[in-house]
Amino acid sequence: MANPDQKTILIDNAYEEIKKICINLQKDTNASNSELKSLLKIIINEWEEKDEQKTGFGFR
Repeated sequence: MANPDQKTILIDNAYEEIKKICINLQKDTNASNSELKSLLKIIINEWEEKDEQKTGFGFR
């Protein structure tokens, strides 16, 4: 990938930031991988619900 577009760069940056947050959360709280996955699923569901309310349709 010689010239990634801006969207790809933003997604990659967001992934790295979320990964750092998750690692720090596990270090600070001793949360398990399954607990972290559960938390991320809850966040995604909340985000999708708010987005659906805003736009009137989902992206699934």
